[in-house]
Amino acid sequence: MCGILGVVGPEPKESLVAAVQNALRTLEHRGPDASAVRRLTGTSGAACFLGHTRLRIIDLDPRADQPMANEDGTVWVGYNGEIYNFAELRAELNARGHTFRSNADTEVLVHLYEECRDHPVKMLAQLRGMFAFIVFDTKSNRLLLARDRLGIKPMYWSEVMGGIAFASEVRALAAAGFVSGEVDLAAVRHYLGWGVVPGPGTILAGAHELPPGCLLEWRPNGHRIEQWWQAEPRPEPRLAGDATALLRGALVDSMSRHVVADRPVGLFLSGGVDSGSVVALAAREGIVRSLTVTFPEAADDEGPAASLVARRLGAEHEMVPVTGREIAAALPEILRAMDQPTSDGINTWIVCRAARDAGLVVALSGLGGDELFGGYASARLVPRLARLKRALDVVPIGLRARSARTLSHWSPGGRMVRTLTSPPGYSGAYEAVRRLLSEVELGADVSSATAAHDDEASSEVHPQDRVMMLEMSHYLRNQLLRDTDQMSMSHSLEVRVPLLDDIVVRFALRLPAEVRVERGKALLARAAGFDDVVSKRPFALPFDGWMRDALRETVREALLSEELPFRDLVPNSLRRRLWETFEGHKTHWSRPWAVTVLRLWPQANGFRW
Repeated sequence: MCGILGVVGPEPKESLVAAVQNALRTLEHRGPDASAVRRLTGTSGAACFLGHTRLRIIDLDPRADQPMANEDGTVWVGYNGEIYNFAELRAELNARGHTFRSNADTEVLVHLYEECRDHPVKMLAQLRGMFAFIVFDTKSNRLLLARDRLGIKPMYWSEVMGGIAFASEVRALAAAGFVSGEVDLAAVRHYLGWGVVPGPGTILAGAHELPPGCLLEWRPNGHRIEQWWQAEPRPEPRLAGDATALLRGALVDSMSRHVVADRPVGLFLSGGVDSGSVVALAAREGIVRSLTVTFPEAADDEGPAASLVARRLGAEHEMVPVTGREIAAALPEILRAMDQPTSDGINTWIVCRAARDAGLVVALSGLGGDELFGGYASARLVPRLARLKRALDVVPIGLRARSARTLSHWSPGGRMVRTLTSPPGYSGAYEAVRRLLSEVELGADVSSATAAHDDEASSEVHPQDRVMMLEMSHYLRNQLLRDTDQMSMSHSLEVRVPLLDDIVVRFALRLPAEVRVERGKALLARAAGFDDVVSKRPFALPFDGWMRDALRETVREALLSEELPFRDLVPNSLRRRLWETFEGHKTHWSRPWAVTVLRLWPQANGFRW
């Protein structure tokens, strides 16, 4: 894994080199093994200042460090990620006469761009992996930013003096002076609704996320963004009979590629179907070191069940106990690990810290199984709520809003509150399941809060395919993948997600929903060879108990303080109600916790709002 920071422009100032050099230090956690800044000059005066920090994983030789160029220094690459089919691509490029000076997957990008210079989408379509990279072509004065299909690796950008600045983290753009560091209040409102800032917006005004599956092309006369890939279910009934065998082939092939590394590799294991399937597949490749974070204070501690799974699969297993008091003491460090505020990243921070302390540099995660194979409660709830919302459409909007406000006094963000005020259709039903607080509770106009989302046009799409697409484009993209990246990188740990391999995702999108979504993710378990192992519910933190004990005063102060940021955006009446209803066991812990993180995050990251 790596960190990228740079700027390109028609006539960039030399002072920007120092800005990139100084701000690159903020990305050292993403690449502690090497760093460099290059000044790259185009043929007509355009220039790119490209900075890179590297975590060495494939080819540890310094000759594989970045920025990396082709033979004549006319094409330069800064790259973050892993290309899992780099060996095949390298062989093809060798056969076409390209010369390689390293064994790193990075160099494939350099030469593949040379082959596809006029057709960048053709280049991207050949890549299998997780990636975000920049290519600067000095001959054509052209810069490309590209991001992988699902958005596993991040890329942010901003407009700067007729050019484009780009970085792996939003905070790096601010540190370099490429954005002002002012808060985007619209993004804060979105955060209060979802517990995360949805892309392409960010918490900082002027900073934008490059969406997954997109490329940005800059030339001296301007820039454009193109979507080069989009997930789309295309069920093929003929696959139903061989679904298990075909999925097994895709999973085995994915795992054989995801374990390739020149640094120690291990696995996260909770004992659930997703992580258990990954361990079962990895054991075939000889990777048998797993770890589980345990919670001694919790009645349903993960440890025993995960240990049972590890023994059955022959894994060398380590359990790492964590207490609420440890989390309270580490909270400032956890907040600093967040590139943007998130209500759901501490579990990832904990397990990544444990992995790095255990000497791992690469860890495999079961992320993605719930989205692809219907593991979330949303698979059942969203279709049910969509039907209920059609019946509610006969109730006047004003009456629904008044009823929601009344119910909110008893339980802020309650399911019925969200159901009454979310838009119609599947999008609205998804909001009713996933949102933390409704728009009405956040002071939005009633008519705009319940504006129609025209998603009934896709009524021919299977309900489970609809839910899968909603989860992939919202929760997976904005929360899980972003949390995994920023929390793992804060510990200089690379996390790979073999269940989200391009071939696995492509196959899942072709499976009929009634075959793909089988109770208990049974199809995934069978295909991975995990179906005969006792499993348990997924990894979860005992946050409710922590917030009533070790974190109690921190949360209470963050909610009730009039000195911390956003006291007007989150009115005192709502903050007080969140605290009182949480203490009275009438609202879920995630709602007061989301506000706590929002109000503590700016100071922890040096922003004075």
